[in-house]
Amino acid sequence: MNMLPSAIAVFMMASLVALAIGFWLGRQFPDSANIGEARVIDRIESKFSPPHVLLNNVTLPTEKGTTQIDHILVADTGIFVIETKQYSGWIFGDPFQDKWTQTLYRKKSKFLNPIHQNYGHVKALETLFTLPESTFIPLVVFTGDAEFKTDLGPGVLKLSDLMGVLDQERPIVFAEKKIAYVVGRIEMKRLRRSLETDEYHINYVRRRIQGRVIAQA
Repeated sequence: MNMLPSAIAVFMMASLVALAIGFWLGRQFPDSANIGEARVIDRIESKFSPPHVLLNNVTLPTEKGTTQIDHILVADTGIFVIETKQYSGWIFGDPFQDKWTQTLYRKKSKFLNPIHQNYGHVKALETLFTLPESTFIPLVVFTGDAEFKTDLGPGVLKLSDLMGVLDQERPIVFAEKKIAYVVGRIEMKRLRRSLETDEYHINYVRRRIQGRVIAQA
């Protein structure tokens, strides 16, 4: 009779350990939804040589909720704000449309204009500093085998073109001490990465999308 509570306790402990291991593995080995981000990280860390620090999955508080930034590359030539899209198929759109279109196997799907998304990211970062706007360089990187069928605008590129853009000749704006300051400031303001933080941001984005749908109805 006394063995039942002990068995339940052992089962609960094993479940907690399994949950912790699963969460840790999920952080270490991105799933398919995050494979694009992993590719960007690998490309930058293996190919980009100037003084820099790469921050990933940065969630910042804003006046209306939160904003989640895929990558912030703080380099001596500026702060690169990178939105990653792991897409295949044909991509149609322009910088001013609210939504772009993906055509894959004759199926069309709409998605939010990533330039607009990244604009919000840049503005959130700008509030942390008193730096010129030119310091912030927004980029949208498609990491799948997508084919651009229209002119998507400046700063929208494929992963194969990323290093060419990052390595473009630009004036040096940060000494290494300034890079450390910028990184420290972002780290101080970012929300700690957790399942709760991610869920809060996802719910916030869903509410925004639902609000747009209702407004357009």
